[in-house]
Amino acid sequence: MKINFYLFSCLFLLSPFFMAAHAGDAEPDQPASEPVVSEQAEAEMTSAERAAFEKSLFEGRCQMCHQLPEPTMLRPKQWRLILGTMQQRMQQAGVPPLTEEETEMILEYIATQS
Repeated sequence: MKINFYLFSCLFLLSPFFMAAHAGDAEPDQPASEPVVSEQAEAEMTSAERAAFEKSLFEGRCQMCHQLPEPTMLRPKQWRLILGTMQQRMQQAGVPPLTEEETEMILEYIATQS
């Protein structure tokens, strides 16, 4: 557990450097991304489809800047704080921020994995 915490701490502290390296890759004034799934489409998803979509969202949006963290490393409340910090870093790097819907779906995925 101490090793996981140590690794996560190192990744967390080094992530601004990784994001800064990719900062020039995105256009600086990109608008916030559109909602990923409409409310109607979300309501029509089966639980298996939703779980698969949440996983792909977690993998796609998080892995675009850094390696995927292990969802079990932190509790859900801690992940909410981490995602808030990541939102700020995404904006600094010129990466389109997560929508509220994307944030909630990622948090739901993490909660099911911990």
